[in-house]
Amino acid sequence: MKINDYDQSKGRRARRRERVLKTVAVLPSLATLGNLTCGVGAVYLCLLSVQAGGSDLNTETMGSARINSLFPTFLSIAAYLLIAAMFFDGLDGRLARLTRKTSEFGGQLDSMSDMVSFGVAPAFLVICIAQPATFSEISSLPPWVRAYWRAEWVMVAVFVCCAALRLARFNVENEEDESSHMDFRGLPTPGAAGAIIGLVIFHQSLLPELAHEKAVEVLAALLPPFALVAGLLMVSPFRYAHLVNSILRGRRPFWQVVSIVIIVLIGLVVEFRLTLAIASAAYALSGPVASGIYKILGRRQPEESLLPDSESDMVDAQETFDEADENEPGADEADSVRITG
Repeated sequence: MKINDYDQSKGRRARRRERVLKTVAVLPSLATLGNLTCGVGAVYLCLLSVQAGGSDLNTETMGSARINSLFPTFLSIAAYLLIAAMFFDGLDGRLARLTRKTSEFGGQLDSMSDMVSFGVAPAFLVICIAQPATFSEISSLPPWVRAYWRAEWVMVAVFVCCAALRLARFNVENEEDESSHMDFRGLPTPGAAGAIIGLVIFHQSLLPELAHEKAVEVLAALLPPFALVAGLLMVSPFRYAHLVNSILRGRRPFWQVVSIVIIVLIGLVVEFRLTLAIASAAYALSGPVASGIYKILGRRQPEESLLPDSESDMVDAQETFDEADENEPGADEADSVRITG
């Protein structure tokens, strides 16, 4: 019996040695680390905002009035950094599939980076806006204000916890076939973070104008409850469309392309920040709204929405590289696809 136990433990040690990671894909990993770096930079700028105590609003960014109009405060710069993190987040998976370097390591690294950029960093943004009081001022607040101050912290903590649960659930349920990712179950973490980022950018753009003081206060008060709702939507069963795969990929009727271009141009030219806030919040709420509409109509919501017009328009990474990798050693090895949760 002892000999058998020894053989089994020896076999387990041998299997563990086989799991040692020897190489990683360079380009996808760099893009993922770019996502993580932007998230850390956003957290750092939130700390600078707390240290400045509002004085950054009266200082021109990089001594330029034009740049200052886009980045009036440290928090606005942090929000735009998180938009850059979204760009890197969408880029890493594409690079991995393009270079045929998808791996389980890349998927796990992507999830950890998303936790910082789309879980922790947005929570810092909300806390810095909703709770600008210093520690010495908190004790002088009325009891009901202190109670709501603690409730805001709990709402933000729930958002972070739900982001972690959402990413963990996605890693477990993730399938290798990209055609199964036309939609998501639960609000994706970049979508939840994007909704908060849009409201933060709009809030910070109103600060230089004293005429919008009431709107600034209302937005600051609504951010923590909105973060709570976004967090719960991340772990909800509602279906959300994958905007890139379901809308932008494949062929579309000409009038749809023209309509998308016109809407985007109007949003960018008329009021970019307001458009960003409305569009991101609308996407975050589209899941329960669509589910409610289907229930009212008495119809069952399809599992995959907004599919491309033709399956032939779907780009399959395996088919794309089959011919090029016929003689490449290890081409038949199974890899897991990196798709952001």
